[in-house]
Amino acid sequence: MRKLIILTLAVVLFAASGVYATLTRTLTMGDANMVVRDDNNIWMFPSTLYDYPDIAIGEFGYGGYDYPDLRKPTGTNDDGYNFTDFGIHYKFNETNPFVLALYFTTNQPFYVPYYPFGWDMSVQSNRRIDLFYARMLGGNKFGFHFNYVSGSSKYETDTVTGYINNPNYEEESIRNYGFDFGLTMMEGNLDLAAGVDLMSWTDKEYNGHDETEPDGNFFFNAVGRYFYEASQKVTLIPYAGFDYSKVGVKYLAYDSISFANIDSLLRTDEYKDFIIGAGLGMNYRPMEGVLAIGDFGIMLDKYTYTYKPNDTTNWEREYKSDYFTLPYFRIGLDAVVFKWLDLRAGAVSYWNKYKSDDKYVDYVANANDVAYTYKYRSSYVSNETFLGAGFHWNNLYLDAFINPQIVTNGFNFISGMQQPLAWQVSLKYLMK
Repeated sequence: MRKLIILTLAVVLFAASGVYATLTRTLTMGDANMVVRDDNNIWMFPSTLYDYPDIAIGEFGYGGYDYPDLRKPTGTNDDGYNFTDFGIHYKFNETNPFVLALYFTTNQPFYVPYYPFGWDMSVQSNRRIDLFYARMLGGNKFGFHFNYVSGSSKYETDTVTGYINNPNYEEESIRNYGFDFGLTMMEGNLDLAAGVDLMSWTDKEYNGHDETEPDGNFFFNAVGRYFYEASQKVTLIPYAGFDYSKVGVKYLAYDSISFANIDSLLRTDEYKDFIIGAGLGMNYRPMEGVLAIGDFGIMLDKYTYTYKPNDTTNWEREYKSDYFTLPYFRIGLDAVVFKWLDLRAGAVSYWNKYKSDDKYVDYVANANDVAYTYKYRSSYVSNETFLGAGFHWNNLYLDAFINPQIVTNGFNFISGMQQPLAWQVSLKYLMK
C-alpha cells in the first residue's frame, strides 16, 4: 500500500495531495493529470488557473474506494457517500484580469507525516483553505497556491483530575503553511512549478511540559513539463520533477507518575524522503472527438528513518529503503460516444524494484546483543485499471469513476445486487 501511495505522490509531482473535470477525468484516463490539459492541473501548476476562470467544481466520493493524494485535499472519506470538496474560480477586471479560486474540503484531518507520536486523534478539523491566484506577468502566466492547515486542543484544569493527582495542562496543535508558485511560458507550452511547506506543532503533557518537539521540518518540490506538437495528430510531453521531505522529532523523557526529568531529551527521530523522476507522455488524436494518451517514465524514491537514543543503553536504528520504478506505463482514452456522453478508460503499470536495509547498533555491554543489519529485496509489478464516463448538458459537466461491476453484473433492476454506480464523481459548472 505504501508503494501505491508513493507512486501516486510521484505522479502528482510530475504528478504531485488533494484533494478537478477534473480529478475524476484525469484519473479515469489512466491517472494522466501530468500529460493532459485539464483544470485539475492547477494543483500541480498554479499558473494554469488563468485558463480556467468562472467555474464551480464539486468532488464526491464513495467510502468503499480510497485513491489517496498526499499533497492535496483529495480522496474520499470512509463513512459512505460524501460531498468532499467544493471550489469556485472567480475572474476580476476586464482590461488586466486575474483569477482567484477558493477551495474547501471535508477530508479531515491533516496529520504529521509518518505519525511520529500519538496525538493524531486530538487535533481534528484543521484544514483551513486552499487559495489560488493567477494573472498575466508580462507575456507569461503566473500562478500562486496557498494551503493553510491549523488545529489545536488545550486543557487548563487547575484542580485535581480523576486520572492522576495532578492538574491537566495538556496541549496539542499543528500548523502547516504551503506555498506553490507556477509559471507558464512559451505561448502556453511550458509549465513550471515549485513549492515549499513549513510545518510545526505543539505537544505538551499533563503538567504543561513538552512531550515532543519539532526538529527541523521541511518539504520542497519542483516540476516541469513541455508540450511539443510533433504532428497534427501527435503531441509529445516530456516532464521531470522531484520532491524532498524531512520530519524531525525530539522525544522528551518524563515519569508518568512524578513527571521527573520531563525536559530531558530521550531520543531523536528523523524521517527523510527524496523522490525524483522523469517521463515522456503523448497525446494522440486519431480523429475528431478522440484523445488517446501514452506515457512512460522512471522514478526513484529513497526513504531513510533514523532512531537515535540520547544515552548508551539503547539501540540506535537506521532504516533505508529504495523504490526504483523502471519503467512505469500509462495508457488512456477519452472518446465522444454521444453529444452528451464521453467514454473514459485507462490503465497504469509500475515495474518495481524494492530494497531495504534495517541496521541496528547495540550500545549495551551485553554479549548476547550484537549489531546487525536486516536486508530485503523484491521485484514486482503493480497494475491498475480505470473505467469512467463524462456527461455534459449545456454548462453542466459530470465525470464519474464507474464501478466496473455495473458492466459485468448490470444495474440493480437486472442483477438485484446492491452496489454503487460510481466510486467517485466530479461535478463542474461553467459560470459563463
